[in-house]
Amino acid sequence: MLIDQMKKRLRNISVRDIAVVMGWAATITLMTIIAEYAKPPRAGSYAHGTTFDALDLAVILATSLAFGMFLIDLVKIFYGFIGAISLSIVMSVIYSALYDFYVLGLGKSFSEAGFPGWVWEWVTWFAFFRVFRIIFPAGILLVFIGGIIGGLVSDWVWPHRG
Repeated sequence: MLIDQMKKRLRNISVRDIAVVMGWAATITLMTIIAEYAKPPRAGSYAHGTTFDALDLAVILATSLAFGMFLIDLVKIFYGFIGAISLSIVMSVIYSALYDFYVLGLGKSFSEAGFPGWVWEWVTWFAFFRVFRIIFPAGILLVFIGGIIGGLVSDWVWPHRG
């Protein structure tokens, strides 16, 4: 019964909604890749890894507000959030794994260290753990909060839409 209601509400997904979710995911992916490769690790951090800083979190919140304004319905915002986060994690992991494997040469290093045959799997797992550490929990929460607030602002400013 609940699934049938969701199917009815999601039947009218337009190309604009799909483009909004893809743009949202691309923005999160770009911010993740910049935080992972372009910024030095914080001084005194125990993990010696990069995370989102205040400017990155502000950009993620602002873009989530903007993209949430285009997805008016709360159901579309929720599914758009799930799609954007999932797609951004997948795109970030693929980029990180390929960059580490080919540009940084981790494939050669792992194969010489005694991991023959499944080198790409090790590189992909390490890329996933790094991306997940960067995005979780602050990035995911800000994307969700920004999308919800953007949808509410859109409904408040343009009540005739949706």
